[in-house]
Amino acid sequence: MFLTRLREFAESSDAMPPPFHARRSIRWMLDLHLDGRPDGELVDLAVPDEPARRNGKRELVPNLQRSSPAPQPMLACDDLKNALGWPSSGKGGRPTDPKDLERARLCHAAFTTLVAEWAEASPRDRGAGALLAFLRNDAQQHLTRPDKYSSSDLVAFRVHGRFVHLSPAAKRRWTHIATRRKASEDQGMCLVCGTTGQLIDTFPRQVTAGLIPAMGFDPDSRSKNRPQPNSVALASVNKESMGFDLKTQLTHSPICVSCAEASVAALDHLLRSRDHSRRIGDTALTWWLLHAEPGTDAPIQLVFEPDEAAIDALLAETPTTSAPEPVWLVKKAGTIIDAPKSGREPGRVGTSLFCAAAMSANKTRLVLRDWIDVPLPAAKQAVARWFVDHSVLDPWTGTTRRFSLYRLTMAFGRWDRQRGTYLPLGDPGAHRPLWAQRDLLAAALHENPPPVTLAHHLVQRLRADRHLDGPRQALLKLLIRRTFRLDKETRLALDETDDTPAYLAGRLFAVLESLQYTATRLDSKDKKLNTTLADRYLAAASTSPARVVPELLRGSQAHLKKLRSRNRDGLAVHYAKQRDDLSARLKPIPLALGLADQCFWFNGYADQRNHFFALAAARGQRAGDNVPAIPDTDAEQATGN
Repeated sequence: MFLTRLREFAESSDAMPPPFHARRSIRWMLDLHLDGRPDGELVDLAVPDEPARRNGKRELVPNLQRSSPAPQPMLACDDLKNALGWPSSGKGGRPTDPKDLERARLCHAAFTTLVAEWAEASPRDRGAGALLAFLRNDAQQHLTRPDKYSSSDLVAFRVHGRFVHLSPAAKRRWTHIATRRKASEDQGMCLVCGTTGQLIDTFPRQVTAGLIPAMGFDPDSRSKNRPQPNSVALASVNKESMGFDLKTQLTHSPICVSCAEASVAALDHLLRSRDHSRRIGDTALTWWLLHAEPGTDAPIQLVFEPDEAAIDALLAETPTTSAPEPVWLVKKAGTIIDAPKSGREPGRVGTSLFCAAAMSANKTRLVLRDWIDVPLPAAKQAVARWFVDHSVLDPWTGTTRRFSLYRLTMAFGRWDRQRGTYLPLGDPGAHRPLWAQRDLLAAALHENPPPVTLAHHLVQRLRADRHLDGPRQALLKLLIRRTFRLDKETRLALDETDDTPAYLAGRLFAVLESLQYTATRLDSKDKKLNTTLADRYLAAASTSPARVVPELLRGSQAHLKKLRSRNRDGLAVHYAKQRDDLSARLKPIPLALGLADQCFWFNGYADQRNHFFALAAARGQRAGDNVPAIPDTDAEQATGN
């Protein structure tokens, strides 16, 4: 199905190159007269100051994997070794190896023969005649060789300002040549398109090196031991031990030539487009739509680049509590079938498909790690639920916040207090799991619960960093809603009715922390605590509340006494009432909290803190309200800035 959907995209997209063609960097160009005489010397198309043209000008050229030791030239546009017979110069000024000279001669002879056959088959193509005359006159021997060149540099020829290899006759001829080279002697039914045609032994070409990262290696790592990128084959059986019944090549996987070329070309095109692909750790993700209306955007783009207006429109269009999409589709189809009998206008059934593939490379072979092929409404529903499940409330503005996949992934790393940010991707000191982004993406597209390993890593980072901001709270909401509590609704804001012991313990800790801070601010608004409750007790309180809560309750008496001594009786009563109410509901205090309860604890802690921040925001608008003051630094952390 993966190759089938790629072929369908290739057939429906106008941006796809012709068969057996690809965009590559042409380094050298030579203009020819109609009689084959060169019009000047080789022109260097590279522009060192421009990154896009550092290696030459990207143009459409014939492209085919050379899978034989015998010379296999491309038609009318090839490297210097094939097109002009120039081997690379010897290293250190030494003469060229005779073996390289002989190899270049054989390759150039094969290139000349290929052009001669093309010129004979297309006598009206003036470019073919001019190029053949140039080659038969050995005009390349009179060209001045550049000071620095490589035998692998591409060279293209032009006649009257047009590339010879891009003429309609050249494209048709090259398609015929490539098909003949890559097709086997067998005819059979293709597994991709289901029609009978000429089958292949190997794929005509591979996916360009660097588009698919190596599995198990972080592409953002700064290590010097990163693997070199390799071209990747969609399928390859080059040893008997790899194939069924000890058969090599694609004997037991019949694929026709056109399907093989279209699938590789489509995948290469998709992976190069920013609108259709992203790098997810050691995985390359690509997606596309089929049978969709022009201008339709894939909903997955919102996962990477959230837009509040677009998300609100998606949530309004796609109710997250409606029936599953297949049921809806059957009902719509039924209205079409019954329309002639009932006389009512039939409902419209959308046939748009959303396809996505997550891939890694095992050396030169493709590893398909995930595959999605669903109706577009189902994909929209999955993305809508993703935003609902990780949404949090901004206490300062009262708006709902959603985060990109990048920001959620960053929140799994270590928080740098000095810089006020998370350590970047690839930094070994961040201790960020390589699979975190991929697991979050699977949760977004499949509506899967995130694995428990992510929850374990998150609570470890929360205890170590003592930093809880918007993205981390969003991860907590997501884990609680999907991984630990699938049958109970979790609110955006503080839930006064939730009597879960871990949730109440987290709320109580936030109340005592705010009480300590408020009492300290009575001496001076600029005074800062050397050690806060979170610095000393957060790790223990989130794992074993019974060990520290009694001590914290006793210590809170001194803070309440200080409030009363400074004529803050109303504030003291407010804190005492909250403390006593939570303490009474918490009995007995949990001795130890498991992983799920630790997530509930941090969620209660975050909800209570945000409740205080919301009161502080209201206090800034209405003077005279008796609510606790909140520090500016905590306010910034709460909003995720």
